[in-house]
Amino acid sequence: MITINKYVSKELNEWDQFVSSSNNGTIFQKQSFINYHINRKFTDHSLIIKNNGNIIAVLPAAMKNNILYSHPGSSYGGLVTAKNVEFSMLNEIILKLDKYCINNKFKSIFLISTPSIYHKELDDSLEYLLQWNKFYQKELYVSHAVNIYNTTELLNLLKKRKRRYLNNNNELKTLKFKESNEFDEFYKILLASKKKFHAKPTHSLEELNRLKAMFPNDMKLLLTIKNDKIVGGSLVFFANSSVSLVFYNTILNELKNTQVAMLQLYKSMEISKQYGYKFVDFGVSHTPEGNDPMAPKLSLISFKEQFNARGVLRVAYQKDFHDS
Repeated sequence: MITINKYVSKELNEWDQFVSSSNNGTIFQKQSFINYHINRKFTDHSLIIKNNGNIIAVLPAAMKNNILYSHPGSSYGGLVTAKNVEFSMLNEIILKLDKYCINNKFKSIFLISTPSIYHKELDDSLEYLLQWNKFYQKELYVSHAVNIYNTTELLNLLKKRKRRYLNNNNELKTLKFKESNEFDEFYKILLASKKKFHAKPTHSLEELNRLKAMFPNDMKLLLTIKNDKIVGGSLVFFANSSVSLVFYNTILNELKNTQVAMLQLYKSMEISKQYGYKFVDFGVSHTPEGNDPMAPKLSLISFKEQFNARGVLRVAYQKDFHDS
């Protein structure tokens, strides 16, 4: 029998172990990650779904304005499911989730599904069943990821112009790249970069330091140094056993017409290859500064395509319960 209950903190280890072994879970859906928020501005309402006492799915979620949201502390929310869950059981989970929302007087539920490249075994059954059960597409994001698994030479993935640059440019000789646990100078550059678009980083400096302490092996800060000065860097999350995500890639504004940002992405690919990852996700490409924040940012997409990156959908679903 399938049951749905609200998550309680004593279940943290059980939850996180399930996410690690699940088919579509990532670090962003672990409770230990979600809890990094220092100034919580949401009410957690995560759910554990069991069949005959065994976890078959979890839903990291929060409650706001009587809506059950995919967790605001997670890049991906949505249902995290066990491997090899049968189609009929997935359908029953969704029906039970609907009933849970209605019984708890939620007016809507909003889910951001984990993109398919993060699946250990490709299975679009959940996407189909959400739509079949009247979840509608509320938002649609496009990310770009490069498959680094089937190549022995990363350089061959790049467009010829980029390859020539890496092979022949003297600027490379003036740059050094290193892993670091020091976020201070990197964060100053990140703040300045975001400020140009009237935005702020997703994480505070204090939160990044906290996350690094909690997940020392699951995130890497790669700094770029020129003339003994930090001029940029990339923050890479190893989201699960298959995919790394370049969460931040930033440089000093004075270097915007150089190839430093490109070099940082390439270094992110190198370190991901070194640790045995299959895909590198370069993140979403939209225009938060524009009139339509969901519009694709074509210049950024073109930049990512120079690495042979291809589009990956990130779909946000919603279902309304008008009678609740």
